[in-house]
Amino acid sequence: MAKAKSKVVEAMDELQASIRPFLKERGFRTRARSFNRTTSDAITHVIEFQVARFDPPGTQYYDEIRQNLYGSFTVNIGVFVPELHDYAWKFARELTFVREYDCWVRERLGHLGPERQDIWWKLEAIPQQAADVFERIERDALPFLSKFETREAILKQWMQESSSPTDSDFAKFTRSREMLACGIILAAQGRRDEAKSCLRASLTYKPGHRPSAGIRGLLEKLESGD
Repeated sequence: MAKAKSKVVEAMDELQASIRPFLKERGFRTRARSFNRTTSDAITHVIEFQVARFDPPGTQYYDEIRQNLYGSFTVNIGVFVPELHDYAWKFARELTFVREYDCWVRERLGHLGPERQDIWWKLEAIPQQAADVFERIERDALPFLSKFETREAILKQWMQESSSPTDSDFAKFTRSREMLACGIILAAQGRRDEAKSCLRASLTYKPGHRPSAGIRGLLEKLESGD
């Protein structure tokens, strides 16, 4: 006998079903809570619904640190570039469907909107919640994903950005990660000199940072012609 669905799961199914036709028209296919769309340059756009987990009895909640989100959901946005995934995971497997956590670029739908903050919607009044999410996907998520249609678009966007000595550590880390991604994409295209320049730039964020050893290793391979 099939296990009965909880009210939370039923509500999430209802909301997702109401949005599915809109995303299908825009080239997305679905599996479970994830939607994938592959661009002409074999980059995968991901929109994924995440339902908050049920916390065990006795869990302590604090307004600014830990909240009881059970019965709520959020929407995750991702961009998957195969060679970046292969670099990040030593034993990367070929994916037939991409989850948001597989992506190099990851954002929450709320952070892409005017609030610039995480948003969790209650699984109540489904038509109204679906309308809000629908509007935000169209207004915020799809334009964001359009910036990552091709590798050349990614390179143009990230390589033209500039950094400042007064940037926060987080901004410096983000910049380093972007330059690392550009270096990997360029290396995969055989553009070695440009790749080495990007990889050297990515090392400016805390030379002792753990990923730096991997970046230096990649640089050595490019220098040796491997």
